[in-house]
Amino acid sequence: MKSLIARLLVRKPVKSVFISLLIIVILLTGVQFIEMKTGNDTLVETDTAVYRNNDMLGDEFGGESIIILFEAEDLESLLSVDTFEVMELITTFSKKQENMIHSVVSPYTMLELTLEQQRNFSESGLNEVTDGLEDISDQLTSMSEQTSQSLREMAGLIDKFASHSDAFYQGVPQEQDTLNKLLFEDNGEGDLRRGFADMVTDDRYTSMIITFRGGIPDSDKSDFIEGLSETYNERNYPDLDIIISGKPVLNDDIRQSMQESIQQMLALSAGFMVLILFIVFPVSWRLLPLAIIFIALLGTVGLMGWLGIPVTMVSMAVFPILIGLGIDYAIQFQSRYTEEIRKDEETYGEGQ
Repeated sequence: MKSLIARLLVRKPVKSVFISLLIIVILLTGVQFIEMKTGNDTLVETDTAVYRNNDMLGDEFGGESIIILFEAEDLESLLSVDTFEVMELITTFSKKQENMIHSVVSPYTMLELTLEQQRNFSESGLNEVTDGLEDISDQLTSMSEQTSQSLREMAGLIDKFASHSDAFYQGVPQEQDTLNKLLFEDNGEGDLRRGFADMVTDDRYTSMIITFRGGIPDSDKSDFIEGLSETYNERNYPDLDIIISGKPVLNDDIRQSMQESIQQMLALSAGFMVLILFIVFPVSWRLLPLAIIFIALLGTVGLMGWLGIPVTMVSMAVFPILIGLGIDYAIQFQSRYTEEIRKDEETYGEGQ
């Protein structure tokens, strides 16, 4: 094989260089398809029963979850209208991504259920009020005093209903007093209702859980996390701190860290190799091996992109080995080539 390549280079050098450049360009275009992965498919083969069962479980009951922690100074700030407005923004954004989001659980989703029940109750209550007014109208002629008293009682109930009418609108109630009556027992003066108490860790912390569907690609999860951060940053309240965590967020940070590590590794490697080549490799074109190894490195990454091989924490170990062996062989090849050139020059000089 080596002799065949050597004969090809000697007999058709121009075509050999052109073909080599063409191959390099094709490989380099594959860099755009490279992916960094940290999911289960980097640890377990996708065609195994364990992986398929895990995917099926994720489709039915949800996969990985994002946990958003809300922190405030006290319970009043924690369960304020502002906090629920932020939760509403996040929930609305998440539900728009129904193709990848399995469920959203938070105090706001519990509030939605409470408001739905309240609206249903209010509709039945208004029907009763209407029926009562019709009955009173029928009895006006014979029971004027009793009817007057009933009307005053009815007016008081309607006024009370109107004072908290924002509880029946879509979204978070705008009055804190109305919100408290929905969250706490005893008309807003007692303990938290059971559904909300289960989601409040203490007087300072509550959380939201966003669960992905099974089999969602890492790239889609990263896009969702980025959009999620932009969404809750739209409402910046000084009394509320938001911490986003969970395995998808951790994996996204790992991928970013891997990318930064590769960049730092390449930069440091290039710096050290430039220094070493200038000190211990006193030949013309002494930086040529460096150019060769980086072309080989990019070509390898491009080939991985064309073949669909992702960059993982395991495959990253290949790059330092590739750089070390590549620079070694490049220096050896250039040294041997320079040696042969010098021999030819000496021979040519003796002939003259």
